[in-house]
Amino acid sequence: MFYIFHGDDAFSIGEAVRGLRRRLIESDPMADLNYAELDGRSLSAADLRTAVDTLPFVGDRRVVVVHGLLARCNPRGGEGEGRKGLADAIVALLPGMPPTTRLVFAETGALHANNPVLRWATQWRSAQPVPDAAAVIRVFEPPKLDRLPQWLAARAQQRGGAIAPPAAAALADALVRDGVVDLRQADNELEKLLTYAGSRPVGTDDVAALVTSVTLDSIFRWIDALAERDGPQAATLLHRFLANDEPPLRLLALIVRQFRLLTHTRALVDAAVPAGELPGRLGVPPFVARKLTGQSRRFTPKFLDAALRRLIDIDTQIKTGRLDGVLALDLFVAGVCGTRGGASGGR
Repeated sequence: MFYIFHGDDAFSIGEAVRGLRRRLIESDPMADLNYAELDGRSLSAADLRTAVDTLPFVGDRRVVVVHGLLARCNPRGGEGEGRKGLADAIVALLPGMPPTTRLVFAETGALHANNPVLRWATQWRSAQPVPDAAAVIRVFEPPKLDRLPQWLAARAQQRGGAIAPPAAAALADALVRDGVVDLRQADNELEKLLTYAGSRPVGTDDVAALVTSVTLDSIFRWIDALAERDGPQAATLLHRFLANDEPPLRLLALIVRQFRLLTHTRALVDAAVPAGELPGRLGVPPFVARKLTGQSRRFTPKFLDAALRRLIDIDTQIKTGRLDGVLALDLFVAGVCGTRGGASGGR
């Protein structure tokens, strides 16, 4: 029997491989001798056959995990004799494997739809009397960002704990960087929070205390202060972030992301996009979409565009050493709170 695990969710692929090993050979006293993990990036077809044909020692199963081999068979704009030869050798090997062998192909990144091994395996599997007993082919994709809070809640439940929805949203927001989340880091942070919370559900205060000094709620309050032209409150919150050793450039990245979301939200609201579609269009949880909708209405589109361009200029000035990070953020707050006519409902 063989397994093909592929996709962009490397974290879940790793979990699936470890889970498979536990189910198949964990109780085997010779488990270490009956488990092999191979680097497929340089593995030859002959070495693969040797690993697959080796019978288990004492036990009744042998698990062979190969990383990155099938990606070498992906089409790359030409037929490629080396790729074709490798693919042909793998296809010839799979149907005749010893019944004691479980071969796992673990591929980080989705295989091409025209990958010859994947295409053959899919067709061969469907033709078997019991397809699930012959092969497992599974694509692993990371959760969409607007579904990350639900993913965190499900993981918490699997670990025997719970995380409140606002806390899951705050944790998700803290974990996303430039539109990407590291699920391994997310799982580690969640485990830390569950341990800290003990028998009670993880709350937003726990996320604020353990994960980051800049919570989603505090960013929203800071934006509210800007909308109200409340310079003292905006400056107080800003320096609270900085006092907690939040690097100015990281803080700036969070602010830029928030203003981008506000600009996008305002455009969608002005285009009369239904509220139910906003989370998917924005890539955020419903809780965050509702808050963004309310805040975006407090600024004019012209003001949001100007603020975003100013933030991008500040980022360049800090990175090129022309402006101190803390001073740049102070000047931004002073500029916004001293501007007239920018907020649609402010002072």
